[in-house]
Amino acid sequence: MKAFIIDPFRESISPIDYSGDWKDIKTHIQCSMFTIVRVDEGDIYLDDEGLYSKGDGQMFFQHKDYPSPLAGYGLVLDTDEEGEAIEAKTSIEELSKSITWLGGPYEAMAYARKHDL
Repeated sequence: MKAFIIDPFRESISPIDYSGDWKDIKTHIQCSMFTIVRVDEGDIYLDDEGLYSKGDGQMFFQHKDYPSPLAGYGLVLDTDEEGEAIEAKTSIEELSKSITWLGGPYEAMAYARKHDL
């Protein structure tokens, strides 16, 4: 199924084919535990330990619908009425309009302070 990877290290968003197996989410976003944030374009799956996992080497992005900078890779999917992950309904163009690349932790903190996040 269609999904998107948000890559703050390369400042890119790429379409991928997601298998539908929740275990593959960890592989796509390179983590051992994940969390989900809900935004207008769907659900973004993130490393639950993203703030701790890479230290100064971590990279961040901001989504216009979420109040805090987000750490590491994100996987965008949607959810059906039963709460199951389904193919992303948004387009890469719409998703791209919602993302601001923040850089490393110091840049992300400066951005958060400047925008009262």
